[in-house]
Amino acid sequence: MQLEQLEKLIKKGESETVEFKKSTALMRSIFETICAFLNSKGGTVFIGVNDKGELIGQDVSDNTRQEIAKELNKIEPPANIDIHHIAIGKNKSVIAIQVNVNHHAPYVYDGRAFQRHQSTTNKMPQHRYEQLLVARGSLNHAWDEQTAIEYDIDSLDHQEIRNTIRDGVNENRIPTEVLTYSVKDTLRYLKLIKNKKILNAAAVLYAKEVEPDYSQCLIRMTRYKGVTKLADFIDSKHFYGNAFKILSEANYFSMQHLPVASFFESDKFKRIDKPTLPVMAIREALVNAISHRNYINRSASISFAIFDDRLEIWNNGTLPPELKLKDLKKRHESYPRNKRIAKIFYNRGWVEKAGIGTLRMLEDCKGLGVPEPEFEEYSDGFAVIFKFKESIGSVDKKAITASVKKPLNTRQKTLLQFMNKSKKISIPEILLQFPNLFSRRTLLRDLNHLKSLNLIDSEGESVSVVWFSLGKSSE
Repeated sequence: MQLEQLEKLIKKGESETVEFKKSTALMRSIFETICAFLNSKGGTVFIGVNDKGELIGQDVSDNTRQEIAKELNKIEPPANIDIHHIAIGKNKSVIAIQVNVNHHAPYVYDGRAFQRHQSTTNKMPQHRYEQLLVARGSLNHAWDEQTAIEYDIDSLDHQEIRNTIRDGVNENRIPTEVLTYSVKDTLRYLKLIKNKKILNAAAVLYAKEVEPDYSQCLIRMTRYKGVTKLADFIDSKHFYGNAFKILSEANYFSMQHLPVASFFESDKFKRIDKPTLPVMAIREALVNAISHRNYINRSASISFAIFDDRLEIWNNGTLPPELKLKDLKKRHESYPRNKRIAKIFYNRGWVEKAGIGTLRMLEDCKGLGVPEPEFEEYSDGFAVIFKFKESIGSVDKKAITASVKKPLNTRQKTLLQFMNKSKKISIPEILLQFPNLFSRRTLLRDLNHLKSLNLIDSEGESVSVVWFSLGKSSE
């Protein structure tokens, strides 16, 4: 590092990745910060720079070098750290200790872990240390490559597996001959089986039922009334399911709550429907959330929140150390946390080349004339924020819902016909009538779907709730 480079860096001041220290007399504080950098995205400690950003330098003797080496040995596990000495005057130097991106957090200094928050270094909480310890343990064995718990081929949705192959063939990403494979051989081709056991990736993508073993396969969808989570909500749904069902439910929820502007071109009679946000950009953000989230944390879920001014999609799991938020607005390398899950979406043509997904979101929003999406990290997670061109606060939810009619499947039609012939009835009573058609979870999902279409309604609370028909057909 040259003096000119040093001056430019110092001029920017202290930050999440830059720290000034007056001298090596503050050795313990220096290495606590180095430890914090190792546990985040790296950074540089400049020794010989005061709090005002003035270069004061210090003498660098053999004893100074030995003291630094001694403290480096207190960092565990061993880390990738570079030390530079930049001369600033006669017998004076600034010591730049540069902490590169490392992959084995949590790191400790003298037996204690530290973390960085903005420009402050503090002790790492125990729960965060444990999270990083678990993540480190999975470095050589990614979570999606581990054997699924109590799941086998019969636990998977075979039709969705076939859909993957069909889409992959159409995209020229899977050979045509795979269409003739058995489900087992197909999973083997997709590398979703190891030692005759299906992998976690297969369960996340195709499981018929994800609870209770995969409780993290959950999306929380909320339409807030206002612009903050402190406001009342208009609608809220929690949905457990495999990746493709989650995408389908999120799409339907957005159709219910995002308005579509319709108009006629001056020289044509065909109506043009213009969505509030680009559909493909929303799907890209959801696919990224599924592919990059941290499934080790079983208590976390994907958040799909619609406010009056924006749509926000959040998943637990921050960016890898190699990537910064600013990199997402240009071509960049991709580091998927769950490579096998991400590969399936690529095979189906739902994502393109690695590193351009965020660029496609930017282009899609620009093409529709809406603001560029914003990318943020908070609460140990990553968010994509789509801003609306105009507030949707005054839009009538019922008007939107009425314009969206999701076709009923055979099971739902059977349920509606039964409800139309019945009086008020409870879930246990319905299950007695159809012991082989519904699980309790499937029945509740279908009832809520019919209710969203204003075909049935419910009253009562908890175990005493009963359902009844509103006397309407599904046509």
